[in-house]
Amino acid sequence: MIRLKQAITTLSLSASLAIASGSLAEQRSEPTLKEALEGKFLVGATLNGWMLSDSDHPAYDLIETHFSSISPANSMKWGPMNPQPGEYKLEQADAFAAYGAQQGLDMIGHTLFWHSQTPNWVFEDSEGNPLTREALLARMRERARMMAERYGDRIKTWDVVNESIEGDGSWRKSKFQQIIGDDFTEQAFRIAMEELPADAKLLYNDYSMTDEGRRKAVVAMVKDFQEKGVRIDGIGMQGHWGMSYPSAQEIEKSILMFAETGVPVHITELDIDLLGRDHFFGANVDIGRIQANEENNPYADGKLPAEEEERFADRYAEVFAVLLKHSDKIERVTFWGVTDEDSWLNFWPVRGRTNFALLFDRDYQPKPAFYRIVELAAKTNSEPTAE
Repeated sequence: MIRLKQAITTLSLSASLAIASGSLAEQRSEPTLKEALEGKFLVGATLNGWMLSDSDHPAYDLIETHFSSISPANSMKWGPMNPQPGEYKLEQADAFAAYGAQQGLDMIGHTLFWHSQTPNWVFEDSEGNPLTREALLARMRERARMMAERYGDRIKTWDVVNESIEGDGSWRKSKFQQIIGDDFTEQAFRIAMEELPADAKLLYNDYSMTDEGRRKAVVAMVKDFQEKGVRIDGIGMQGHWGMSYPSAQEIEKSILMFAETGVPVHITELDIDLLGRDHFFGANVDIGRIQANEENNPYADGKLPAEEEERFADRYAEVFAVLLKHSDKIERVTFWGVTDEDSWLNFWPVRGRTNFALLFDRDYQPKPAFYRIVELAAKTNSEPTAE
């Protein structure tokens, strides 16, 4: 098992590696996740900054044993990489690319252009005035060119634009859209098509893709791009889902509608929010200040009752029954994190809450949901995929 040593500097792409022993695959007799899903779709995990800054992080053992693809949580977003003009913080992004290449993992460049976590200076000139359309497009091209030159030989799949469509199907009124116009997303894909290597896969990625307005708008956008000769190679369907919403029927409907465009579907950022968050969203709720308490944080010790583990496993089985049924339309399924410990849902919308969202627990052990997916995959492994 190869471990990445954090010896990558902002000026060098070289990495120092060490060998460790005792992989999880040697300790267990059941199939690994990637073995169970082999021939169906790639299965991915997301590496956060703690992992990329710690070469001995225990998550690496799980990644190397169970996953065939990796995504960075924040390290390749514009703000973390380039917080000020001329200031670059590339250590974690470099570590991500070097680690994935050494392990032979499929890597996702997440994300080129996103309204969030893009610093204000990107949209301003040296005097703080809003950029012109042409100047912002040039700045976007400069970023795409840098990413291509630094990582294009290893990272072959890119989230070109993240979340530029609202739930009602309208364009998000981001600073990108305000300055460039309604063709911001199209121009972003044109830049990516011209600057990234020819073999790169270009994706659009968004959340709540089961919303009817967003779903129809994404389909219309893809068809429009295809008619114009603007390359788009996949649709990223974020899976930040709850215990009952969206329904399995709506997930399936979205997969089928997206697949009808002729491009594959990528299930990205998958997690299941066990504790839920619907009651936190209201006109007078300041999400950033909600405190964890006995009511909203009932399992603070990190241990779930057996009936809750079973309910959680049932929901994952329900979701994966749909994904496996339509595996011929799905290229990749990526979990947003590795274990419950590193899930973003421990911090949002309630900071400090002990949530449960993924297939591995806080002790890095597989949960009942893991075994349900492996069993489900085994049952469907010899069955034909859906038409």
